[in-house]
Amino acid sequence: MTTPAGTNLKPLAPLARTIAETIRDTPVRLGSPEGAADLVATLTVKVAAYMGHELGTDARILGEIVAERERQDAKWGEQNHPDGTGNQSQQERADFARRWCDSAFQSGYGTWADVLAEEVAEASAESDPAKLRTELIQVAAVAINWIGAIDRRTQQPTT
Repeated sequence: MTTPAGTNLKPLAPLARTIAETIRDTPVRLGSPEGAADLVATLTVKVAAYMGHELGTDARILGEIVAERERQDAKWGEQNHPDGTGNQSQQERADFARRWCDSAFQSGYGTWADVLAEEVAEASAESDPAKLRTELIQVAAVAINWIGAIDRRTQQPTT
């Protein structure tokens, strides 16, 4: 597969096949406003999975997350809610979650749920936007790591 300009597209043949199969297999409701959105969302997930296979597990997971974000935006539009973080009660819950997680791992019973709960609690406790952003990155990183652990354990990536 070569373009008129002489560019070799043969390495992209598996990607082209993924796109063609997705278009063939995805029902599209012609005439409805959501008709193309379903195809685009499915195609995005399939291409993300393909790219993840080519670029590594986290790239695939990140692609799936981007596709989910696009579905959210398509369904709800751009959302701009207040943070709602940083009050005393949330700070106390974050302290408790930290102690709980530390204790769970020290006793040999720590879980992904403990780690994620701690990170979410820490994010909820933060009122400074820059620090909140950092905490939310940590939440996302733990969630991605957990997804990767599930995929490794089950050997069945979700796409």
